[in-house]
Amino acid sequence: MSDSHNTSSTATFTNLAKQPSFEQLALGQYQKIDDSSTTNKKWHSKLLALPAYYWVLLAQVVVVFPHAAHLPLWLMGFAVVSIMAQLPPIKAKFRQARHLKRLYQGMQMLGFLLGLAGLWLTYNAAFGLDMGVAFLVLCLISKLWELYKRRDAYVVLNLSLFVLAALFLMDQGLVTTLEVIIGTVVVLLAFIALNDDGNRRGDGRLRTLGVLGIGALPLLVVLFLFFPRLPPLWSVQLSGSQATTGVSDSMSPGDFANLGQSTALAFRVEFAEERPSQDELYWRGLVFSDFDGVTWRPNRSAQQQWQSQQTQPQWLNRALATAPSNVQLEPNHYEIILEPTQQHWLFGLDYPFAQRSDVSITSDFTLLKDQPVTQQLRYDVLRFAPMRIDPVLGVASRRVNLALPDNGNPQARALAQQLFAESGSDPVRYMQALERWINQSEFRYTLSPPRLNDNRIDEFLFDTKAGFCEHYSSSFTFMLRAAGIPARVVAGYQGGEPSRGGSVWEVRQMDAHAWTEVWLEGQGWLRVDPTAFVAPERVEQEMDALTQSQGAAMFGDGAGAQLSYQQYQMLQTLRRFSDQASYYWQKDIVGYDQDKQAGSLLKWFNISSIMQQIVWLAASAVTVVSILALMIWQRRRKRWHPADLPLVTLSKRLSKYDSLLARDESEGQLAWLERLAASLAVPDNSDTLDNSLETDNLDVTQQHIEQIKQDYRQLRYGRMSTFDANSAEYQRLLKQLKENVRKLL
Repeated sequence: MSDSHNTSSTATFTNLAKQPSFEQLALGQYQKIDDSSTTNKKWHSKLLALPAYYWVLLAQVVVVFPHAAHLPLWLMGFAVVSIMAQLPPIKAKFRQARHLKRLYQGMQMLGFLLGLAGLWLTYNAAFGLDMGVAFLVLCLISKLWELYKRRDAYVVLNLSLFVLAALFLMDQGLVTTLEVIIGTVVVLLAFIALNDDGNRRGDGRLRTLGVLGIGALPLLVVLFLFFPRLPPLWSVQLSGSQATTGVSDSMSPGDFANLGQSTALAFRVEFAEERPSQDELYWRGLVFSDFDGVTWRPNRSAQQQWQSQQTQPQWLNRALATAPSNVQLEPNHYEIILEPTQQHWLFGLDYPFAQRSDVSITSDFTLLKDQPVTQQLRYDVLRFAPMRIDPVLGVASRRVNLALPDNGNPQARALAQQLFAESGSDPVRYMQALERWINQSEFRYTLSPPRLNDNRIDEFLFDTKAGFCEHYSSSFTFMLRAAGIPARVVAGYQGGEPSRGGSVWEVRQMDAHAWTEVWLEGQGWLRVDPTAFVAPERVEQEMDALTQSQGAAMFGDGAGAQLSYQQYQMLQTLRRFSDQASYYWQKDIVGYDQDKQAGSLLKWFNISSIMQQIVWLAASAVTVVSILALMIWQRRRKRWHPADLPLVTLSKRLSKYDSLLARDESEGQLAWLERLAASLAVPDNSDTLDNSLETDNLDVTQQHIEQIKQDYRQLRYGRMSTFDANSAEYQRLLKQLKENVRKLL
């Protein structure tokens, strides 16, 4: 049976030895890997047993493809081609044929040069952040074409870590962090495989990864807590112009249809005082004054813009001066955490004022940031009570907010003039008449309205009578202007819902909304929401509650609407958990800025200066490294059997007098004791002591050694080896062994 076992082991070793090395795979000397030894293993064991070359290629997949969301499509295609071309079966075909080998070498240089040209054309020579990341990815995938030696693999893997870190330049969300962690783990496994290429079975690679990870985590926590949070020395922007916000810079019926079904987060709000009621949560964004018959857009020429300062601007002072005596003059404070939008405008409740040097406000109360919001932005806002804004309307502003196309929508124009005349040319009575007409005409609120053509106002008011907020606000504003009443459309969000913990208010893309502002003589601009005429629950409740109450009817008719509603329901719970985790990640980890660090360190460690902070950082880092070193030493030091430890001490003491008397590492304890007895049995003739006395001493020594051997056999191999080490008989014999060792010394 022993011979059979040896033969089987030799065969397995021979099969494993046939697996190609890293250099063979990299040079295209392809040979199919013999996995006979891993046939019965699970998939993860087979994965760990992959050669280092395959781990390097696998690392490129998990490193490059998380960048797909912000990289050009052609660059991702080039990455796929580059990784596929490095697979040993494909690489072998290029290396074996001379003309294909030249083609392979040409593709390396040509691909990089064409990639540079592609970056230049894609980003229009705008050297921004996204172009820099794209260039870094191009360098990485181009380096794959010259992956021949281990040195090349080390360069690729080190560059991969930089490409992974570049993900945080684009986003610092929880999903991105998980992608970076997974990528880092795979890259580290590739490093381990490179240094463990002779291990064909992959044994111990996960253990090595665990040692590296567990050792790094405490140091990571120390650096996160104590490393000084310095303000950025420079800032970079995305050169792309694609918007991701739920509110665009124009509005026409149909723009908000998809947003109504999206649960993506728009922003979060933390109220310092009591939160306003649901029907007051109108998050103001853009104001649309220009209408061409189809689309509403802002009128930039009529806007005035004031730079935000620490003191109240003149427009606010004038508004407060004309405010009624019962209006609360003290503003309410709240903080908005806005998700990246790639746009300049911000959001706030009527009437907002942001105390930031990089935020200005226009005459129609639109908050504008001087740079696009490319990363999550936190800004404090003051909310003033409703007051008389522009009680006297200027000529230019009146002209802009009364303008309509010369032609189109004749039915709506005629109805507006008729109702206005019947109302005695009173704007308030006219709006009440419009509300009654809408309520009597069987309008309905839906997220899947029919398509509209050229005369969209007429088609909506007299034919389809089905739409959502932008249909109602657009038509209502048109009807006001047709009667000679200044009006404009405001786009933003309405409502929201509390977070899972209840401490934060969350506004989502599904809360995107549009309403009307009408100007009345002596009262200024007033908010009127015509959507509330048809669906008051849209304003009184959050959009999620409205969807729950109306069910599949909100998404249209038929089986498709039912399926959309079921998918919406299924994703709601997952979305809530995900958003809550993302919120705490952004607030406590990403948002751990200089102020929060100073406050927490001052509270916990009584740190009051940067020098104390550095001392704490250094002391904590040294402590962590020392503990890790001690743990590694403790783990790696030899652990002796209780019966072996006295003999180890004996060997060390004897080595101080004569190194030949010490036990060799490969020598057994009993064999060493035999050799020791033989060495001590030879008398030293040069000694002047009496020979008879020396003989007596040697006899005693031999007796001690013989007794030590007997005790050791009993403790290690005899009857006592099965006893509990804490038993009285075992301890008695162990004590006798130690006493004989002491006497021998």
